[in-house]
Amino acid sequence: MRRMWSVWGLIVFCIFLSQARAEAVIFIHEILADPPSGIAGDANGDGAGSTTQDEFVEVYNSSATQADISGWSLSDSVKTRHVFGPGSIVLPHDLLVIFGGGTPQLTGVNWQIASTGTLGLNNSDDRVSLFDQNGLLVDEFAYGSEAGADESLVRSPEGDAGGFVKHRSLEGAGDRRFSAGTFVNRPSFPEPQDPTGQSENPPSPVPEPSTLTCFAIGLLGWVLKCRARPAFVSV
Repeated sequence: MRRMWSVWGLIVFCIFLSQARAEAVIFIHEILADPPSGIAGDANGDGAGSTTQDEFVEVYNSSATQADISGWSLSDSVKTRHVFGPGSIVLPHDLLVIFGGGTPQLTGVNWQIASTGTLGLNNSDDRVSLFDQNGLLVDEFAYGSEAGADESLVRSPEGDAGGFVKHRSLEGAGDRRFSAGTFVNRPSFPEPQDPTGQSENPPSPVPEPSTLTCFAIGLLGWVLKCRARPAFVSV
């Protein structure tokens, strides 16, 4: 009996883990580890350039519904740098910027200040990780010397979970070295479904790899349980 419950416990845990990962719609979108010197590096818009306070990490909500990320956290390769406080809401297809410090003055931009007072991003060889309220890894990005070029690293195309490029390589960016809380090329979004919520040709659901793994573990547990059950002997 104990073995049976341990197997079912493992199955339930795996299902929970796969669902938590599948529901994650927030990802790291832009990182400024090396702000340009002087006023050119005033990413938070407070009128003063700072190589520490103007550092930022930007996250993006790729879903069509708002996301509550209260209790989530951001870490670098050393320690946790920011915990999202109560009421940390990211609107659909919107951005949230976490600055290292300062007094941001950015109209129409959703922002927070790092709860530890700094982001502490290295100009090279660092890793930025985003965790949910349960401590599960949602997204992370490791960078090297490419981050130390007085400009941010940003997803390309914007709004997509693809690779990172230097900001000035974005089409239309010109000499803009960062775009905290805004898009250079705002991504287009899928057309809304009809009011019934049913699309004409709904996509076939594809199981997450973690879900398939958990199913295999559960099946293996069931087989082992059956093999361990004593055979029935008639008398």
